[in-house]
Amino acid sequence: MTTPFRRRDPQPIARGWEMAVAAVGGALIAVALAALVGLGLASALWGGGWVWPQGTETITHVLGGLLHGDPGRGLPPDQLRLVAGPIPVYACVAAAELALLTAAVITAVLVTRYRRPGDARGGMATHREAEQALGLRQLRAGRAVIRPDRYPATGSRGRLHRLLSTGGDAIRSRTHRSAQSASSRPTSPAPSTQASPIRTVKENPR
Repeated sequence: MTTPFRRRDPQPIARGWEMAVAAVGGALIAVALAALVGLGLASALWGGGWVWPQGTETITHVLGGLLHGDPGRGLPPDQLRLVAGPIPVYACVAAAELALLTAAVITAVLVTRYRRPGDARGGMATHREAEQALGLRQLRAGRAVIRPDRYPATGSRGRLHRLLSTGGDAIRSRTHRSAQSASSRPTSPAPSTQASPIRTVKENPR
């Protein structure tokens, strides 16, 4: 007895929960990096210089200090003295997080609008391609084909075409007038070919 063939998924990370976990993890990493960027920017502008934690453990301690209202906690002493005050640090952190949120929303809108899976618009022409194919320039270039009665073709072929069409119209109008005159002519009775009978008078004998 043979076992039925099972089709393997070519993309093993296609399940819903795996995608959700990856998205949440990426969002948390982006938020943490934005907070560290805000800390470094505030220290560069209102402190002693740019600071950036080195190592995963240091990053974890610095993020914990930001969450508990103690910016710079976990940094080595040579970087701790460069950290700005709490107000500029949290203002720059908020600005960095807001910029991250704005970029994420714009990216999601663009992906949903133009790169959505199964979107029928993916095979449609863009506005520029449609303009090149059906724009005013193309219509003007093909006006002799679209409306030959208003825009006759130039050159010898155009003159020959106009000459033939004019001659054909004249012949058709002349034939039409001849047919109308023949149908409207009154008919007269044909002359009789029979000879009138000769009446003979018979003489009575006296």
